[in-house]
Amino acid sequence: NSHQGYLQEPLYGESCAALCNRCACSSSYVDYLDNGNNKMAIQQADKLLKKHKDLHCAKVLKAIGLQRTGKQDEAFTLAQEVAALEPTDDNSLQALTILYREMHRPELVTKLYEAAVKKVPSSEEYHSHLFMAYARVGEYKKMQQAGMALYKIVPKNPYYFWSVMSLIMQSISAQDENLSKTMFLPLAERMVEKMVKEDKIEAEAEVELYYMILERLEKYQEALDVVRGKLGGNLSKGLPAHSKVLILFLSCFCFSSDDWQFYMSYFDSIFQLIDSAWTPPAEGEHSPEGEVHYSADQAVMFVEERLAEESKSSRPLRGPYLAKLELIRRLRHRGCNGEYKLGDPEELMFQYFKKFGDKPCCFTDLKVFVDLLPSTQNAKFINQLLGVIPLSAAAEGKLAVPADIKALQQHLCVVQLTRLLGLYHTIDKNQKLSVVRELMLRYQHGLEFGKSCLKTELQFSDYYCLLAVHLLLDMWLEAGEEKAVWQSLTLLEEGLTHSPSNAQFKLLLIRIYCITYSTTPSGG
Repeated sequence: NSHQGYLQEPLYGESCAALCNRCACSSSYVDYLDNGNNKMAIQQADKLLKKHKDLHCAKVLKAIGLQRTGKQDEAFTLAQEVAALEPTDDNSLQALTILYREMHRPELVTKLYEAAVKKVPSSEEYHSHLFMAYARVGEYKKMQQAGMALYKIVPKNPYYFWSVMSLIMQSISAQDENLSKTMFLPLAERMVEKMVKEDKIEAEAEVELYYMILERLEKYQEALDVVRGKLGGNLSKGLPAHSKVLILFLSCFCFSSDDWQFYMSYFDSIFQLIDSAWTPPAEGEHSPEGEVHYSADQAVMFVEERLAEESKSSRPLRGPYLAKLELIRRLRHRGCNGEYKLGDPEELMFQYFKKFGDKPCCFTDLKVFVDLLPSTQNAKFINQLLGVIPLSAAAEGKLAVPADIKALQQHLCVVQLTRLLGLYHTIDKNQKLSVVRELMLRYQHGLEFGKSCLKTELQFSDYYCLLAVHLLLDMWLEAGEEKAVWQSLTLLEEGLTHSPSNAQFKLLLIRIYCITYSTTPSGG
């Protein structure tokens, strides 16, 4: 593996043929597996394993065949038999990596190479594989540690700056901005300053990282001094370092089509380049590291390519669909209405609901983008969603209810969107009470699906009860309906009998009891 570049990925997706050749598997097995004849490949692997039962690489390659024929459980069991032995031969490690990749279990690759590094602590290759494995799952703290461990073994600048970049990513992903500016970025700054003082800065990317750190710390004078000084001679002219490094970082880490943080960083970076009006040179490469996206057209193409890849994926990925909505939002904010023909947000959200509406995350995904909907279309949008939910055929006077948990999750998502869009706010008192009664009937029906739930688990239909309570609280807080507050207390106490671990029930009860106590004469 070449380690001359920065954040250059070691071997990850080697073909089965190359692996088979190295671990002495039969050529017929190689042909079957690489040509998609997985059943015959499994048969050939079984023949090989009868002669060499301890040939771990062949066992994992059989697991790949099982995985590709839909026998995921058998494949996983077989793979774990090999993984439990903590192999250190490159053939088994690469085969397991391919298998875990196809299973969409990148976290297992980290465990694989953690064990390999413990057994062979001096291996540059295994340490670099471990670093990249952490990168794929966003374990930035462990990336930092792996980068420094690698640098101690092989003191090359790229490995040192892998660790620096990991600190920057920790600062970007930190929930606490103060923590970012008082711990992660200052530590990254000190690490780079150490290399500057020792005159060990060798490459443009190292200077760009330094510039990025100073910029994020708002040390603009120091950043300007870097650009104008000796180190600035290594920078490509005219390209904003912050945006360039982030885009290259994303591409070098094998962009994950389902990683939301990467999409946000990509959009932030490309629009910074657009705002700076940067364009690539007329001749030659955009930068020594490769092509840099710098226009809205490229961002649109990038998202469309991710969607095309998603259509070929073995499992649905939410990221590309949400990225399209995010790009529409950003383009609209810049006054680009319909110019790039990304589609109607209402239709895109409807298609997203049809694909992911049975997931509990669907509501939290879509609520971010409801501002893209015209307010006059809110009721139409909700009815459109309701129209695709499979509810049982209702007898006269009876409520149409979901037949299974997936349909229940879909309906819950729509009810939450209905409240978010303000459709409950416009109805009168009697209509609200009618909605409360309907929600509680749905709540009680949904309890049928949670009969096997443990006391520490939430009931699937808890949100119906919560929404009913919030409607009652609206009536109390907005119109002074005292009866509504006592009814809400009754519903919450009922909810706790079925979901004693529901924190939202408990918090609402505490809130209501505190308010009612403080507003009652003499606190009685």
